[in-house]
Amino acid sequence: MELATDSIAAKVSNWWKNWLETNQQMDELRSLGYEDLESVAADCGVSTTQLISIVRAGPHATDEMLAMMKALNIDAAAVQANDPHLFHDMQVVCAECESKGRCRKHLADGSAASTYAGYCGNAPLMNELRAEPEMLVE
Repeated sequence: MELATDSIAAKVSNWWKNWLETNQQMDELRSLGYEDLESVAADCGVSTTQLISIVRAGPHATDEMLAMMKALNIDAAAVQANDPHLFHDMQVVCAECESKGRCRKHLADGSAASTYAGYCGNAPLMNELRAEPEMLVE
């Protein structure tokens, strides 16, 4: 049986690991000259401002997008394989989202599939994907 303190310790440990990873990545960005930063951003298909925002959001900045796709029976692997640019754009939207708390709450309580349209920046794209049978989990 898992004790509550084990769960709390694991959460704190994971948070600390993510915080360290994010700070290391931010330090790497800060060490780049402007031209190198622009080059990295261009390679990633985002602006320099978006790159900094995404790195600052941390290594799990798009976990909610994948969880939302699962809640909506969208096959994330199929989307990524069939339209990698769309998948990338959706990741950027999710990484920069300001409704993460609400999203996480609804994913956790099972209400996300009926509420996401009210706050998810990817909702229009999720709706389009749901209308394509080849993009759904079988």
